[in-house]
Amino acid sequence: MNFSDNFSINKKNNNWARFLVGAIALLFFIAGLNFFSSGAKNMFYALSAPLQKTFWTAGESSSSFLASLVNAGNLNQQNQNLKNENQRLQAEVASLQSIVSGNQAQSAVSSACQNSGFILLMAGVIGLDNQDMMTINKGLDDGIAENMPVINKQGALFGRVFKVYKRFSEVMLISNKNSVINVKVQRQDSEIDGIAKGRGKFDVYLDLVSIDDTINQGDVLVTSALEGIFPKDLLVGTVANIEKNDQDPHQSSQIVPFLDSSADNLFVITNYKR
Repeated sequence: MNFSDNFSINKKNNNWARFLVGAIALLFFIAGLNFFSSGAKNMFYALSAPLQKTFWTAGESSSSFLASLVNAGNLNQQNQNLKNENQRLQAEVASLQSIVSGNQAQSAVSSACQNSGFILLMAGVIGLDNQDMMTINKGLDDGIAENMPVINKQGALFGRVFKVYKRFSEVMLISNKNSVINVKVQRQDSEIDGIAKGRGKFDVYLDLVSIDDTINQGDVLVTSALEGIFPKDLLVGTVANIEKNDQDPHQSSQIVPFLDSSADNLFVITNYKR
């Protein structure tokens, strides 16, 4: 055997020796890793626990926050739904109350005016401005015309139709500053005439009553029909705070009118002709 053959055999033996050593070292490493795994895991958990807790707490907070947002959104939607339903029910109640109120008003005015022969058209009040002008929901299409008298369900005078539109009209109240109505004291024994004038803001006063006539606080005033717009004997108001001046041939007083600004329904007398 020559030198080259011996060298080749030694080289192969060295390679096998290295392989065996490497295999044995690997086995020891794996065994050592398994032996120390519990300790390594314990150390890893000890070091990472605070971070895990922080992330877990943050995750829980985020989850709770997101859940609260979702719940808040659901609650808001539910509240809105309840509000919408409540508004719908309120509208239905208001509509039913309006119908009942209208029926009651119709019955009351029929009783108050049953002997007058008036043809009455019920109208709903839809507006009132600061000039004592009231708007009703009846107009030309309903047969309304200017100067038609307007009363409430008790038969008390509210005013007259001032301007007419297609589907609504403006009513000048007796308290309007441009309103002038011939009135009389409602008595059986004598007739005392005067003028009811508006001052605005539902204020009405009695004027041009002769100083020689005796009027008393609480006397009832009704229309006298002298101006030709209103039928006679419609209720106007009562006398209050009489004022007399010896230098004036007339006396005056405050009038407490029977008109009510909260009225929902009024009645237009459509057939009155002098």
